[in-house]
Amino acid sequence: MIKKTKLTAALLTAAMVLQLAACGSNTASGTENTSDNGATAATGTAAASESAESVDTETAATEDTGTHTVVDHAGNTVEVPNHITRVVIDQIPILSTYMSYFGGEAPYIVGYCGSFKDTISKTVLKNIAPELMESADTVYAQSDLNIEEIMKLEPDVILYNAGNTAHAEILQESGIPCIGFATVGHETEADPLNRYKQWLDLLEDVFGEEGKTDAFTAAGDEIVADVEARIAAVPEDERPSALILWKYSDGVPQVSGNGTFGTYWMKHLGVTDVAAEATGFTQVSMEQIYDWNPDILFVDGPGLIGLTSEDVLENRVEGTDFSSIKAVQDGRVYDTTLGMWNWFTPNPDAPLVFAWLACNTYPEVFADYPLEDTIREYYHDWYGYDVTDEEMEEMLQY
Repeated sequence: MIKKTKLTAALLTAAMVLQLAACGSNTASGTENTSDNGATAATGTAAASESAESVDTETAATEDTGTHTVVDHAGNTVEVPNHITRVVIDQIPILSTYMSYFGGEAPYIVGYCGSFKDTISKTVLKNIAPELMESADTVYAQSDLNIEEIMKLEPDVILYNAGNTAHAEILQESGIPCIGFATVGHETEADPLNRYKQWLDLLEDVFGEEGKTDAFTAAGDEIVADVEARIAAVPEDERPSALILWKYSDGVPQVSGNGTFGTYWMKHLGVTDVAAEATGFTQVSMEQIYDWNPDILFVDGPGLIGLTSEDVLENRVEGTDFSSIKAVQDGRVYDTTLGMWNWFTPNPDAPLVFAWLACNTYPEVFADYPLEDTIREYYHDWYGYDVTDEEMEEMLQY
């Protein structure tokens, strides 16, 4: 946070003027020098006003060119410029949250990895903040790092993945203030419903704007509370089992196991997480998935996986047969697609993601839930954007 020290020179000057005026009027005659004292007071007041203006100007200049201290999610204490106009983002998928921080815009970003730009091109984010598509590519792959390219962009700050210590060491050696944002593998839980709010809080620290996003997160909390109340009414013996297929490559499935973002979505939904025995983002065999035999299969969205729900339901996945899984037989395979960002990872749409997941998990309980209206209102109020019918269809396609 920025800690401001208010100067009191103007007030002290004014106080001295008033004291002099009072002393001058306390003469033996009781009326002598009244006119002179009035003139002196007027002159003193003008001087105090000029002094106050000078102090305000100096204070503004100091705030503009000075620094403030931020403690990031890696526990580092970082001196950050008060005036930030050039930002580079390394690895951390924070672009959508950054946009929400600025209420539908993404100013100051001069570079980030090219693979994120590919992801954005598949989302409504490219329409909300088209300036993101104009930023430079520091590298292409999310895991890559090119400090030379970053230095060319002359950033005021670099936002990076707090869990990537290798990147952190290289970035910090540049001398540019680097702020780490937590993802998975951090000491705090990787709960998407909380993580995006932690990112917003840290952005408030970076830009020195405490409380800026309070109303936004409070609106999200209201959506979450409503969904949680509906789920709470579902008897335990009527709750399904579920699995998140995180990635699929060369015939090998990768699931969202314990400790990942998916863990917390499952907990919030109150379902049986069949992959809870696995740890992290884990490769498993199809035989293992057959054995788990989930009631519901959530397929991760574009950017992480090339499959759609239709591919799985129609058994079009080359080299793999999903047809015997209960979720497929019952038609309960759901593709998250991409709203603001990949909906399973932390992003400012998290309350909407929760509502979408709940509507598909408990269709009877949420039959009257106004999901489309909730999404439209949220985007309009907090991103300043009106979702088109076509965009809505893409968000909710199954």
